[in-house]
Amino acid sequence: MTELLAGDAEVRVSAQGLLFALRTRSGWREVTEVALTWRVETDWWRCSVRRDYVRCLLSDGECVDIYRDQETDVWHWVRRHD
Repeated sequence: MTELLAGDAEVRVSAQGLLFALRTRSGWREVTEVALTWRVETDWWRCSVRRDYVRCLLSDGECVDIYRDQETDVWHWVRRHD
């Protein structure tokens, strides 16, 4: 089962551009593994959507999906996995 999340996500990225920490409700958590990445690009002829999604395993055992909007460079929460 998953929990849908909403809102902007605070992230820390290394000098090499690698995601290494996320701020959760209980504070900053280290990203121990990036389990999956994928890109979504749709509706380029209307209001385009260009996003880079990341599934992260965190140091407290949580697994979450976030995405970076390529147009605004803002990270957003998507879901938390059980």
